Amino acid sequence: MKSHSLLAGMALCSALAAPVFAQSLSPADILAKVEEKTKVTNGYQDLLNDPDPARSMAAMEVMLDSGDAKLQRMALEYGLYSPNPQVRYLALKAFFDGQPVLRMRIDGSKVKENFEYHIDSLGGSIDSAKMGFLSMPVGEFIPDQSCYVRRDRNDCLVRISETEISISLLSGNWFPVTLNDQGQLVGEVGFEPPAPVTIPVSN
Repeated sequence: MKSHSLLAGMALCSALAAPVFAQSLSPADILAKVEEKTKVTNGYQDLLNDPDPARSMAAMEVMLDSGDAKLQRMALEYGLYSPNPQVRYLALKAFFDGQPVLRMRIDGSKVKENFEYHIDSLGGSIDSAKMGFLSMPVGEFIPDQSCYVRRDRNDCLVRISETEISISLLSGNWFPVTLNDQGQLVGEVGFEPPAPVTIPVSN
C-alpha cells in the first residue's frame, strides 16, 4: 500500500514539474531574445548618431519627450556627453524639466566657519570628514524669474542657458557650475573659502 502511495506521489510531482521544464528557455532562445533587444537598442543609437546633426538632435528630443524611462535615459546620456553645446543644453533642460532631486555633495573641509550652520539650515547633513550632503528637489520653471525653483521652498535654485548653468543655495547668490566628463555638475559655492560642489546628473 505504501509503495502505491509513493508511486502516486512521484507521478504527481512529475506532473507538476513538467510545465516548468516545458517553459524553460534553451540557450538558442535566450540568444535570440538578446539579439532582438540588442538590435532594438542599436536602432535607437543609430538614430542618435545620425550624421545629420538636425536629425540626431530631433531624435534625442523625441526620446526625451517620449515618457519611456529607458529611452529618456539613453537620450540623456547621449546628450550629456555630446561635444555639441546645444545638444548638452537640450539634455540638461530636459533633465531639469523632469523635476529631479539634486543630490549635492559640498566639500567643507577647508571652510573656516558657519559651514555646519548653513548646511543644517538647508536641510542637509555633514559627515565626519566635513562633507555636506543636500537633497534639493527641483520644481517648475518660473519664466518671470528665469529659474527652476526649489520645490519644497519655492526659492530659485537653478538657472540654465545655452552658455551657462548656475545654482543658488545661500541668500540668492548664484554660483556657476559646469558639466564634467563624468556627467556631473561641478563648481564652487559661497563659503569662505569657496567650497567645491558636485551634483550627479541622472534621470
